[in-house]
Amino acid sequence: MNIKNQVYNGDFLLSQEIIPEFPDGWVQKGGDTTTRWEWLGPVQGPRAIAILHPGGQRAGIAQALDTTVQAGEIQRWEVKAILETEPAEVASYIKVFFGAVSQKVFSLTPGSTPEVFSEIFATPVGTNAILLEIGIIGEGKLVIHEVEAYRLYPNRVLRLDEKGQVYARHVDSIGQIQMPVSVKVISPVPIHVDVSTFVTADIRNLTPTRDGVRIYGSTGTPVNSTFDGLLQVQMAGHVFRENVENVVANIAPAASIAQDVSSLNMFSFAVSNSGATSSFVQLQISPDGLVWSADTPDREVKAGTLEVFTPSLFLRYNRLVYRASVATPLKVWFQAQS
Repeated sequence: MNIKNQVYNGDFLLSQEIIPEFPDGWVQKGGDTTTRWEWLGPVQGPRAIAILHPGGQRAGIAQALDTTVQAGEIQRWEVKAILETEPAEVASYIKVFFGAVSQKVFSLTPGSTPEVFSEIFATPVGTNAILLEIGIIGEGKLVIHEVEAYRLYPNRVLRLDEKGQVYARHVDSIGQIQMPVSVKVISPVPIHVDVSTFVTADIRNLTPTRDGVRIYGSTGTPVNSTFDGLLQVQMAGHVFRENVENVVANIAPAASIAQDVSSLNMFSFAVSNSGATSSFVQLQISPDGLVWSADTPDREVKAGTLEVFTPSLFLRYNRLVYRASVATPLKVWFQAQS
């Protein structure tokens, strides 16, 4: 059995390069202005994440989009989390996202001392990754000591294709493939037939004015031409597309809506900072909308300025990831022509 924990930085020992105040591979989820996230413990470990939740919407932590767990469809997995709450038995949860297919939520009530919670589930058809979120619903404090995920079945290390399905190099279980069998085909018996008939044919020379040719398109409409015989072509105009988001950048990185740019001729992003503090924005690209790579380094968008972002490489999906040292309002444009 594969006993290796598949969750990156599930013990919260590694720090982020950009934001050293929070563990690498994890982001804050939900909460409001009264919610606080604290990274507990010494640098050498053990460490934990504490969420102080006075009330309001649920608050938690989730894996970053670039550190999801690789998984395939129709697999058995076990997720474990060491949790405690103060006071005891505050309503909490573990949420499992199966890519863009579906999600599953496990309700928990941890005690006032560290307690191990284990849940087993099967991945649905179409799964190509797993993303974990752990959080608190009721009022109180949740401490997350460790998060783990293990594949129980199949217990081999499998190679998955781009759709999350098992990749097979050869097949041994269906028997030997038979070689082609040569078959001798007897030629048909030739039969000679003499045919005598009269044929009337117009063999005069064809002229454009009298013997014209009409060409039809696939819809049954004839193609038009000018008096000089030139083909008439109607040029299609450009189609403009725009998407605008008003967001707030915080210390934890967040992402704009992913844009499918596969059929666009020209596109770009623009970010306007209407706050009093600089923000940092990075353009990212992805082949499937799940796994992302930085196309450009972080760029500073100073207060009261606007910056334009265009990718240097091509992949199907594009987005912006933004952050700031304090809450900073941003306006994000995506504009394109096709």
